[in-house]
Amino acid sequence: MKKRICAVVIALLFVLALVPFNRISSAQADSFDLGSVYEPYFILVNADEPTVAYKGIEKEADKQVYPASTTKILTCIVALEKGNLDDMVTVSENAVDFSRGNSLMGLEAGDEFSMRDLLYGMMLPSGNDAAIAIAEHISGSTEAFADLMNQKAQELGMTHSHFVTVHGKQNDNHYTTVRDMALLTAYALKNDSFREIVGAKTYLAESGPRAISLVNSNRLLVDTPASEDLPNPISCLYEYAIGVKTGDTNAAGKCLIAAAEREGITLIAVLYGGTLNDPEYNDGWTQARKDRFNVRRFEDAISMFNYAYGEMTQTLTVAELKNLGFPVEFTVDISNAQTDDPQGGKLVAKADLSDEQTITLMQPVLDSMRADMNSVAKTNFTNIYAPIGEGAVIGSVTYSYNDKILLSANLIATRSVKEGNAQIDVATQTAQADIGSLIGEPNATVLEGDPDSTGGCASVPKNMKWVLIVLPIIFVLLIICVTMFIVYLNAEAKRRKRAAARRRAARQARENGYRSDR
Repeated sequence: MKKRICAVVIALLFVLALVPFNRISSAQADSFDLGSVYEPYFILVNADEPTVAYKGIEKEADKQVYPASTTKILTCIVALEKGNLDDMVTVSENAVDFSRGNSLMGLEAGDEFSMRDLLYGMMLPSGNDAAIAIAEHISGSTEAFADLMNQKAQELGMTHSHFVTVHGKQNDNHYTTVRDMALLTAYALKNDSFREIVGAKTYLAESGPRAISLVNSNRLLVDTPASEDLPNPISCLYEYAIGVKTGDTNAAGKCLIAAAEREGITLIAVLYGGTLNDPEYNDGWTQARKDRFNVRRFEDAISMFNYAYGEMTQTLTVAELKNLGFPVEFTVDISNAQTDDPQGGKLVAKADLSDEQTITLMQPVLDSMRADMNSVAKTNFTNIYAPIGEGAVIGSVTYSYNDKILLSANLIATRSVKEGNAQIDVATQTAQADIGSLIGEPNATVLEGDPDSTGGCASVPKNMKWVLIVLPIIFVLLIICVTMFIVYLNAEAKRRKRAAARRRAARQARENGYRSDR
């Protein structure tokens, strides 16, 4: 007996000992693997809290690094705030003084392009020439414009950053941190023009002496075109991507600041220092092998976004939603129900949804929906006239939020409704609908618990019930008028017949008198 008790105790202790270890293992499996990110400096933030790493996803976020062409995010927002999009900008010799290997818009000295076109030329193909032309137009020199950049950085609280150039070409005194750049990007994305520019896939700059076709270098938005050296480039398109900017220099490595938006939630990923600093990277590689390295920053950004959005989503059953107030029953008036109908002509229709059906929502969306669950349901009743049998389909309901359909289902009658004395045939319904359209009334019914419902195409509003009274009266009056007209015609015919008979008799009498006189 003692041996059995000891065995049970030992078994219980063994099970209890396993519990915390299982929990730890599960927590580790559910967390984001920072080691999976290839770049040595990175951070992921929610744009609403741009200095705080989401779920701790950051590495060396406050270490000073070179920003390369992601610098142009600051150049762009300063230009938008200090300049005018419709200004015409003259391109100087200095703006086009670049050697081969630089990213350029394709300007020539003496060109005149609008500020708008130059901003697209700076942000999409990362034109260094456009950056200088913009800076010189606004401040007279790139040095003076850099002062504006540093002023803006200080205003935003970018305490670990200093900017010397307007385009991000290598300068040891030109540096930032990934946390500072996340803060800057969150600020810039509040500007509608900035969002429009960095989110554009292509753009045609045609305000100058010639049209220049521009393509975004952000592979989250645009695939790299195939070429002879790279016939099958890797696709990194991301459906929620909204920008922002790439950057490449030997000292900075492959850099990316990416933003994504899903159902109103904007995330920003900043990744610096990839590929070119990797000792394995070899300039002698084929383009296809280089491409495998070059896309890592984009793939890492996607991985971060998917993890974060996944953490923000929640899958609920219809049963759980109903407990939160999700509407599945709707009441409609059956106008021609029997006068002694036990429910007074009111019929409850139920959405044909099973409690096990699921819907996946982002937590902020769910929180917004919970404030007014009834607003997500839009009903369309196609049959609101008795007789109606229990279980009959009498319409449909669509559940949507922010124009996105979440669920849809048929509406099923929960009981039978018998027809009353006032029968409404198809012709009457059509006449009512026609009259309603002529007087400008919506052809709808008012539903209890659903004041926004517009109803179906065969329903009648309460304020048109007078039509059901007026139409029969008009019909009776018409019959009376027709009857009186027929009676009048008959009487007139008889009067004319009598008058003709009198004329014949008089004529006959005159003829008889004439004969007697002879």
